[in-house]
Amino acid sequence: MNRMVKLWWVLAMLWAAVAAQGQIQSSFFAMGVSSTTDPPKVNYGTLSHPSLVWTTVESGGRGVYNWKNMDPFVKIAPKDANGVALIVLSLGWTPGWAVADHTHCFNTVSNGVACTVPPDNMQDWVDFVTALVQHYNGATGTAHVKYYEIWNEANDPLFWTGSIPTLVSMAQLAYPIIKSDPYSSVTTPSVIWSQGISFLTSYLKAGGANYADVLTFHGYPSATGSKSKVPVPMPESSQSTNAPIQTMVADFRQVADQNGMLGKPIGSTEGGWGVHGVSDQDMQMAWIAHYEIVQAGLATTNNMAFQDWYLWGHSNSGTIETTTGDPSKAGNAYDVVLTWLTGQTPQPCTSSGNIWSCVVGKNLIVWDASQSCANGVCTTSEYTAPAGYSEYVDLTATSFKISGQIALGIKPIMMQP
Repeated sequence: MNRMVKLWWVLAMLWAAVAAQGQIQSSFFAMGVSSTTDPPKVNYGTLSHPSLVWTTVESGGRGVYNWKNMDPFVKIAPKDANGVALIVLSLGWTPGWAVADHTHCFNTVSNGVACTVPPDNMQDWVDFVTALVQHYNGATGTAHVKYYEIWNEANDPLFWTGSIPTLVSMAQLAYPIIKSDPYSSVTTPSVIWSQGISFLTSYLKAGGANYADVLTFHGYPSATGSKSKVPVPMPESSQSTNAPIQTMVADFRQVADQNGMLGKPIGSTEGGWGVHGVSDQDMQMAWIAHYEIVQAGLATTNNMAFQDWYLWGHSNSGTIETTTGDPSKAGNAYDVVLTWLTGQTPQPCTSSGNIWSCVVGKNLIVWDASQSCANGVCTTSEYTAPAGYSEYVDLTATSFKISGQIALGIKPIMMQP
């Protein structure tokens, strides 16, 4: 009998460990930030990439390293149990001094000349990566860095006009240097959606899969900008002008699995409604809530390590900060949703007609995708809660008893037993 009890205890511990592996940790919720003087006033567990590192640190000339603009980002980044900074450093643009032909170079606002081509001498790249890892080694007053992203938006000519084989060669050189720090991981170059699948497929097939621990992409479901139609559709909508966020996650998971990164994590180092994509405050609340909930439901089945909201700060891209420096209504809604998801094991969301349902532990998150909000007024439909739920919480963290039908709108609610 004692032996049987012990066996069941061991099995219970194993099952508990498996369940814990599927739980959403705070590190899943990454946040971009525009300035260290204005750190996010919302909860987040990973800091997404600040300004591109190579031009930020070594713009002054070969071997002239200036860490004053990068160190503060590493300092404010959340730390794990080992004191490792949970931050993504994207290596990015080649400094102008490392390139003789400036055809593919331009002047940046603060970091001199930046180029979208590789350095003329790859030793300059090796020397920079070496200095970078030696600086963030936990022994010089700075923390170890969790993630190094080889390049930012490598399929966008604003950031890279070199070849894929050259970028793979740069990753090959950088990988053993970065991995000399046992706390650090290397990610693929990030990509934007347009041609991103084909770019990363080619990159991994060219050998890039051998020099990456995580596959990264930028999760903007819809294009924004001066020629784009706004407001953008909800992130899970089939009307998204790039792709619904759940399609992006599934497609990049497939790229990884079919091209040498089977089972390795994926992550989004930027994402959101983009540049002026949504302006109505209630729709912003709904949008950011959908974005976080849908991706959390995909985290376990797709081995998604983190996803980033871009960004906190006074920016035109996805800002959730008011002019007074406080979280906007969307920022507060984001915080509420994190309390719903953190420490839980969400299941992938499903839809039946216009009703989206997302199981989170014993709770059920629902919304009606056919409804909307404008000028302070939100439309709703009558919704009958499934049996077993006695109350629900809305995006303001207000609780309501369930009695009869619920007025369900575009803003999610979480029903509880």
